[in-house]
Amino acid sequence: MFNENNKLDCNNNWAFCSINKQDNYNSLKDGKVIKIAIIDSGIDEKKARVQVEKRFSDDNKTKDILGHGTAIASIIASKRSFQDDFEGVYPRGSIYDANVLDENGNATIEEIVSAVEWSISQEVDIINMSFGVENDDDRLHRAIKKATDNNIIIVAAAGNTLGMYTEYPAKYEEVLSISAVDEKMNLFKYSAKGKINFVAPGVDIEAIKIGNLSNQETLSGTSFATAYAAAIIAILLDENKIDNENYQKTLLEYAHPVKGKENDPSYGNGLLKIK
Repeated sequence: MFNENNKLDCNNNWAFCSINKQDNYNSLKDGKVIKIAIIDSGIDEKKARVQVEKRFSDDNKTKDILGHGTAIASIIASKRSFQDDFEGVYPRGSIYDANVLDENGNATIEEIVSAVEWSISQEVDIINMSFGVENDDDRLHRAIKKATDNNIIIVAAAGNTLGMYTEYPAKYEEVLSISAVDEKMNLFKYSAKGKINFVAPGVDIEAIKIGNLSNQETLSGTSFATAYAAAIIAILLDENKIDNENYQKTLLEYAHPVKGKENDPSYGNGLLKIK
């Protein structure tokens, strides 16, 4: 049953209702805390209001100039504050910050591979990659395979490619490719088409915005849908409804076909929900 905070969440953030977020997952007592690596532009943990367990950067003072990583982290795990009612989907999550994207959202394949390797070494449960690259690269694919061989679930943005190709690593079979829908379950107008596993809320999304994103009222894109998908998966892992080995099959139980789009491959297996 919804409490007053949940009603407020739904009024202010349509995405919470669409995924059936009805409980305060910050207060769960049982089960392990799920470890989520966010490979992105860095995270300002104070502004994002998340617990960053470890950082990939050497100086331990990662700055998020772009703002993208902070927004992604806040969607996944932001804790509610007295000044701001915004809360992430899975606020008890333990975040591992791998900063590779520069102020323009770019990174080399070597940097991305190193971040994946580091995430493996940290024994995380989930890797969130809310970005992609156009071309396949054997080095990236090998790192992705190594991660999934270590029972890490990888969730990646299909891409904002104007209805064209799915980007890598989302295009790899081992990776869950996420596209974005709006409140009316229409596909985001720039969403990629091709290999899509699931859709999640990704249009006019509430998040904590800093840096280059600070002047935007809301955010849209498959990046933010990916963050929702990662958080949903974290909750399902926390509640032992799925596991890190058989998730490809069991996640289908939490994918809901979008009415009228049941046979549209752009929606993949449907909208991911918690229940």
